Amino acid sequence: MIRNGFIVTAAACAALATVLPGASAASDGWQRVGTGITGGVSGLALVEGAPAGRDRVDAVVVRDNKAEDQSRVASVSLRPGRAPVVRELTWRGALPKDLEAVDAVPGRPGHYVALASRGEAYHFVVAGGRATVRRGPVALPGRHDGDNYEAFALHLDRSGRTYAVWATRGSGPEKAVVGAARVRIGADGLEFGTVTARQEFSVPFPDRDEVRHISDLKVRADGTVLVSAASDPNVDDGPFASAVYEAGRFRVNHAHDAVLRLEPEGSLVPLVRFTRRDNRKIEAVAALPRGLGLWGTDDENFGGSLRFDRVGR
Repeated sequence: MIRNGFIVTAAACAALATVLPGASAASDGWQRVGTGITGGVSGLALVEGAPAGRDRVDAVVVRDNKAEDQSRVASVSLRPGRAPVVRELTWRGALPKDLEAVDAVPGRPGHYVALASRGEAYHFVVAGGRATVRRGPVALPGRHDGDNYEAFALHLDRSGRTYAVWATRGSGPEKAVVGAARVRIGADGLEFGTVTARQEFSVPFPDRDEVRHISDLKVRADGTVLVSAASDPNVDDGPFASAVYEAGRFRVNHAHDAVLRLEPEGSLVPLVRFTRRDNRKIEAVAALPRGLGLWGTDDENFGGSLRFDRVGR
């Protein structure tokens, strides 16, 4: 067990609440929530019912670790003028490798679904310092061997139905692929419906190194699809670059099928952009009220950080 490096036995270790040394907000707004290569943020979900606003949020983050004794999920509390409080949670259940995204289950506080890079979804419950898996992982519909998934979101429509939206990351000339389907999340676990929306997607920036056209996505209440993209030279010290976009719209038609309308690359303009000089690899996004966004990074050897940004009215 290594407290500062966030290496925590996933199956048996008690949860640890940690205030990171030197973790107060930097002059550029980034707040450190993990150190070293095991401390990145690969996915981010807001805690349902908790207050959320400028410099104030409670969230659950996932880490894309693979070894048995490394953390998979943590809770994070951010408050104005204070250092982040991070609690690595004990993982109970089937142990995933390479968690890349997470979202809260609408209407069920404490419940989350995380997605591993191979397209396996894990429904888990956070309580008592633990993240407990409900039954085994469930494969995304239409998953193929070799797919590399980076993004996952849950959206509750006006009729009370829940929909899942996910994406592969793409790589350079290979575009990301976004899919959507209805999903049922109950005591017996996850059940995905038929994929009714599928669309390719690419971004104009970043535009060098290995470009991951989608590194995360979320769907706002009004159906706006928020997407992050990142580039990685596949060197653990970077330099990285990132951007966040309003990528298009998600809606539900009269037959209760998911529909995607994503913008072509030439129409996209970044809401925020971080160049190689900034050296940030955004892999997690969340939409907050009043036009705020929250970004999470997996900066490899530099750990993980969170930052608030204003992206709308």
